[in-house]
Amino acid sequence: MLGHALGDTLEYRLNTNFKDDSMRRTALLALVALVLPAALNAQARLMVGGGISNPLGDFADAVDAGKHGRVGLQVGVPVFPVSVRAEGEVHSFSEATGGEKAQLINGTISGVLSLGGLGLSPYVLAGLGSYRYDDSATADAVVNRGYHGGLGASIGALGFGGFAEARYVKIQGDGGDRNYVALTVGFRF
Repeated sequence: MLGHALGDTLEYRLNTNFKDDSMRRTALLALVALVLPAALNAQARLMVGGGISNPLGDFADAVDAGKHGRVGLQVGVPVFPVSVRAEGEVHSFSEATGGEKAQLINGTISGVLSLGGLGLSPYVLAGLGSYRYDDSATADAVVNRGYHGGLGASIGALGFGGFAEARYVKIQGDGGDRNYVALTVGFRF
């Protein structure tokens, strides 16, 4: 009788542990399925692009339209349609008075608000930056603070896609403001 009771107890425990393990596995899979999309959304995206830099106002009197290259890293906030983007850019302008070049190098940080959408996702952004302007006419480069705002759209899936963006930039300086519009197209990974 003792052997029979011990066997029944052992069989009950084996069946119960198997059922408990099965429930634990199911619960773990459900938790992963719920958490994984939010974790993927929070991943950083590398952005690489280039385009046209069009000077405005007094800055347009000093330089002609130029070109630029951009590299950035964008990190999304899970569940919310906002993200933070850090970028570096190099702009090259031709001097309006001659064939010499002027160069603008900047580092910016932006807040990005995604406006949703399937496939094509429009967004707005705004931020601050530090801008280093160097022209061949002066010996020293000038570093000033500035701000920017813009509109863009991204397209893609599975972490790879493209983007297009128009950005207005205002750089405040002692010798006057430098304003320009940067039109950029590129890829995001």
